[in-house]
Amino acid sequence: MSEATFETILAGGEVVDGSAGAVPVRADVGIRAGRIAAVGDLSGQGARERIDATGRVIAPGFIDAHVHSEHALLHGEPADRFGALVQGVTSHATGADGFGWAPRGPHDPASLWRSTVFAYGSREMVPEARTAAEYLAAFAGRSPLNIVPFAPHQAIRYAACGWRPGPADAAEMETQHAALRSWLDAGAFGLATGLDYQPAASTATDEIVALARVVAEAGGIYAPHMRYAQATRAGAYRESAEIGKRAGIPVAIAHEIVDDESEPLIDAARADGVDLTIDWYCYPAGCTHVLAMLQPEDYVGGTDGALARIQDPAERARIGKILERALLHPEEAPESATQEEGVRAYFSATRSGRYIGRTIPEVAAEQGRSVAEVAIEIMEEELPDAVLVYKRGISQAQLDAEVRRTVRHPAWTLTSDGLYHGPLPHPRGFGTYVRFLRYVVRDLGALSLGDAIHRMSGGVADRLRITDRGRVREGLAADLVVLDPATVGEGNDWDHPRRSPTGIAAVLVNGEVVVRDGAATGALAGQVLRRR
Repeated sequence: MSEATFETILAGGEVVDGSAGAVPVRADVGIRAGRIAAVGDLSGQGARERIDATGRVIAPGFIDAHVHSEHALLHGEPADRFGALVQGVTSHATGADGFGWAPRGPHDPASLWRSTVFAYGSREMVPEARTAAEYLAAFAGRSPLNIVPFAPHQAIRYAACGWRPGPADAAEMETQHAALRSWLDAGAFGLATGLDYQPAASTATDEIVALARVVAEAGGIYAPHMRYAQATRAGAYRESAEIGKRAGIPVAIAHEIVDDESEPLIDAARADGVDLTIDWYCYPAGCTHVLAMLQPEDYVGGTDGALARIQDPAERARIGKILERALLHPEEAPESATQEEGVRAYFSATRSGRYIGRTIPEVAAEQGRSVAEVAIEIMEEELPDAVLVYKRGISQAQLDAEVRRTVRHPAWTLTSDGLYHGPLPHPRGFGTYVRFLRYVVRDLGALSLGDAIHRMSGGVADRLRITDRGRVREGLAADLVVLDPATVGEGNDWDHPRRSPTGIAAVLVNGEVVVRDGAATGALAGQVLRRR
């Protein structure tokens, strides 16, 4: 054997290269200086480390384009910090739903942070970064996986307007444009927003179009959580398509499925020239905070505004009734809940640690009180951490049909929408990618292994316009996963969401082994990626 030509060789595996329809091809993968240096027969080549991939698949690292992990990646306990990595996920997009905390403007940053605690945890932390570049610099050398930054619309709007509802004036629009350009200059891949959450919910369509045009000029994309509550689901699709068409920008819609209502809207937009896609995590439940059952105007001011509003007895009674109706009659809840509300909405995180795994109606029945009274009391006591997992209550057969239809649509890719805090988080943050390979590929047979890996890697890289990842190809960054397609799957469930997956032998990020024999090594090999 020759001297070490490579730092690492993944030997004897079947390469599924991340392209659409890829079939497994027997090959070794040689890695040098953090990049894929060779793909082929490397049996005569030397390496400092040789990882046996015999009987396993070598795939590109998976890319999660919609996930709430920023705080966990930097400050989380090991199960949270590495929960995505041990599934084979090597890159996370930041700014999902437009949440972010830079740039700092004249308004209280702690108030904006408290409005996002439900997705990130840590009530005590207030991000200190004053600029996009300063914020992203905090991840250098400290993240276990790569960061794909998106400009966070919530922070951009807040820096200009604070919590004030209504259209931005000319000066405020210029402030927003400057903030957005600072993110794009720092390498952001696009603009993310969450139009069911304040302050973004106060933004008019024309304002979003103006921002999206700036992003389009830079070659980025627009990634919305759509305006369901104010516009209905069909109206939200139409608004997203309008923004895409007027701004000339690709649109990547978060957590949507393909069904009788959405499919004609998706197909019509694409036929009209809008480059529109969707993503989803293939679980029969969603997760968000208790305020999502209200209309956005009921929590202008974020968490602080909602808590102040219910000090008025009339508002307290009104909002309590809204919560009661949403909990007892989810079919009448705002359209934003139709994919996420269900027969059981249980707490995954609360401020006090009480009520975990329980529903508000269950607590009310135990106390012999009305759901409205208990709901408003829990809201007051437990915000900003009052997070609910909304089980939809559909049958397995219904879910199977829904998943088959969605994953086969050309507009769809996989994301997790993971949250990494609370005693009983939704398992999607810790199991989406391995569950997909087990459930959708192995059990349902809804996609081939090659197509499934494409929807998690190369297809996502193409969508986000990441040019040097997502495929097993010479010259690209060595973000790789070695997995056993016969045993890969989620080790977790609803009651034990943080359990580790099965069937993931190794994961590499930028050429460094970060998962070995299914366990994280603790290496912090992630980089902040930049739009090129």
